[in-house]
Amino acid sequence: MPDREKFSAQMEEQLKHIREKLDSAKGKAETRGQNALEHYEEGLEKLESKYELARYKLTLLRKGGGSAWKDLRHGFESAYHDLKEALGKAKDKF
Repeated sequence: MPDREKFSAQMEEQLKHIREKLDSAKGKAETRGQNALEHYEEGLEKLESKYELARYKLTLLRKGGGSAWKDLRHGFESAYHDLKEALGKAKDKF
């Protein structure tokens, strides 16, 4: 498997794990009641937005031409790092 495909598959798996964590955090907030959900709603929306940006960047990475590979990879890695960092900070709040 070429490096590009291998990297894409690995990042897809990482995003899958992050999606599970986001769903879990939302589930925890929901079980605590409407007040808790409203309290964490803004943070959850920001995390969702960062997740969607990382998914979009991964899609661009997969579709991009060979000459743009490095730039696209850098864009994805930046979005992924931002998402992972935000999720780590939010984890303590849930």
